[in-house]
Order: sequence, then C-alpha cells, then structure tokens
Amino acid sequence: MTAKTNVPEFGAGANSRNPVWGATGNPFDPAKIAGGSSGGSAAALACDMLPICTGSDTGGSLRIPAAICGVVGFRPSPGLVPMDGRQLGWTPISVLGPMGRTVADTRLLFAAQLGVDDRDPLSRPLDPDRAADSRLADLGRLKVAWTTDFGQCPVSAEIRGVMRRRADSMRHLFRAVDEVAFDLGEADRCFDVVRAQNFLARYQDSYERDREQLGPNIRANYEIGAAMSLADAAWGHAEQTRLFRRFQAVFRDYDLVMAPTTPVSPFPWTELYLAELEGERLKNYYHWLALTYVVTLATNPSIALPCGVDDHGMPFGLQVVGRFGGDLELLDASEALERAFAGIPGLGRPVPDAATLATPRPELKSIVTAPPAGQA
Repeated sequence: MTAKTNVPEFGAGANSRNPVWGATGNPFDPAKIAGGSSGGSAAALACDMLPICTGSDTGGSLRIPAAICGVVGFRPSPGLVPMDGRQLGWTPISVLGPMGRTVADTRLLFAAQLGVDDRDPLSRPLDPDRAADSRLADLGRLKVAWTTDFGQCPVSAEIRGVMRRRADSMRHLFRAVDEVAFDLGEADRCFDVVRAQNFLARYQDSYERDREQLGPNIRANYEIGAAMSLADAAWGHAEQTRLFRRFQAVFRDYDLVMAPTTPVSPFPWTELYLAELEGERLKNYYHWLALTYVVTLATNPSIALPCGVDDHGMPFGLQVVGRFGGDLELLDASEALERAFAGIPGLGRPVPDAATLATPRPELKSIVTAPPAGQA
C-alpha cells in the first residue's frame, strides 16, 4: 500500500492545505494546523501511520510540523544529505532531512540519507555507521544558551512563558543553562533576499507562462525576488555571512542553543498563515516562522524535540541547535535529552488520542476546488 502526505503548494508556507487535497488537521485537534511544509508527514507520524518520513527544510519545513504535531524533525547541515533540487546549488538555504517519532528512529533514516553526490556542489561525506549509532551525551558536562526570540523574532507571551518554564525544568540536567542575548542583525530582510532569489530561480518559467496558476504565496515570493537588484543580492549574502559569524561566537561559551520552534500555539487551519501577533501586524506570510529561519541562515544543524504541551494542551516543540558542523554531537545530545524528558513530569512526548480522530472531518476537504483527475 502506498500513500501521499499533504503539503502546502510547492512547500511554501507552514499550513498544509491546498485546493487539490484540502487541509491536514492537527492530530491533537483537527481544527488546528499541522504545520508545514511537511505537515502531512508529521501528522502521519504522530498517529503511528508511518515509522519515519523524509522532507525538506528551508525556513523550518521539517522542524515546524514536527514541533506542532509532537514528533522529531531534524534539519542537518547543508551538504550532508545530497540535494539536486536547488537551482542555486551553492546557496545552503534548503536541505533534505528526516523526521521520526523518536531521535533514534530519526537518526537511522538520516544515516540512510547520507552520501556524496556530484549533482550537489555542497555535498560532503559523513560516516553513516557513526550517524546511526546512538551514543548518549553526558548532559551534565554541557552548557546551554537559551532564548525566547533570538533578540528579534515575533513570539507570543504564552510561548515565552512556556520556554521559561522549560528552561527551569531542565536546569538540573546541564552544567549551565543561561538565558543569552542574541544580535542577528537584519535577519528578516536577509531571509527575504536569500529566499526570494531561490524562488526566482525555481519558478520563473511557471510565473512567466501563467502566473495565475500559482498560489498567492508562490507569486509573492517570486515578485519579491524579481524586484530586487544585484546590490540587494550582494547585501543579502554579506549579511548572512555576518549573521553566521555572530551566531558561531555563542558556541565559544556554550555547547547547545535552545529556543521555541514556533511562536504560537497551533491556530485554526482556516487561517492560511499568522498575519498578526498580539496586535502587531507581521511583515509577510512567513514572518511568523522567524524562530526557525534565523537558524537556517546560520546553517547550524537543528532539531525539533517534543517537550510536553503548551497552555492549550497542544504539543510544544523545543528547538535545539548544535555547533556548526556538529550534527552527530547534536543527535547524541538530543537523544539524551529525549530520554531525560521522559522522566520529568510534563516534558515527555505527548501522544494524540486516536479515538477522537475516528470521526471524519469533511470540513478539511471544503477548500478543494481542483481535485486530482478521477477524484472529483
């Protein structure tokens, strides 16, 4: 038996809904979003429909749905999992990676994905046997820097509070757990530039052929890129370099960085994206993903770990970031964290109630206007 898991159009956005297949509801509350772009995969994992899943991550497409659905999503360092789908092959914004219900499952898939491929100019080797081998880190030797917002990301007061409580709850596990201030420069504008360039390279032919066949998110990204100059492009890459260097400086004193993965509890799937947060209008349809895309710009490996539930009983995903190139060390620490969380009340992985999901939800199909041939 084979099946497809749902995504937003072309993977753009963090709400897995489209006019072909409809919307993917959250396993903990089908009226809420499952995240994206790999929202269907995360929901399937949470419901035990699949053991492991693959996906891609540009602004958080592996980490966000994993956090929202209570599973694990790992964004590896660029080049470790070969990717021939980047038109701008030297730009490390997009990567392929694994998802699973546990860190151990996730790293087994990661080991299988590793390899060197001459179609990917960033491709580089990593020992798959070492990647698959679980070696729990000694958390008591590690120092953790944590933040609620990386100094600039929009985050609700509720999620800030959850993150502070999580930091207090795990303080005894580590050598040090310190709240640290970050200066990531003009990260939002930088991501706008780097992201838009990639959309410009990928969708130019489709846009010029028939722009109306593309959804609003794709058109918006393309048009942002088309309006940019060479000076904008040069600034974006220079700013990403500056951001990268400032971010790595934190690891001179700390072994891990922790933050929330998403800035709000899951909202209704009928909202295409989060347009406003606590009275403030957000800059664009992906600004609410800033907690993950600032880490994308730094290029460090990062993972979303289930860490209990928020104030609404929805999964809370802890984003854990490792050193530059430290993928295996991050996985070792994450597996040790996962085991520790299971023994701390309120921090273990939440599991959806399958009985509540047995009732069909026809409203999830209400937005279907272009079903596949033969399924109208």
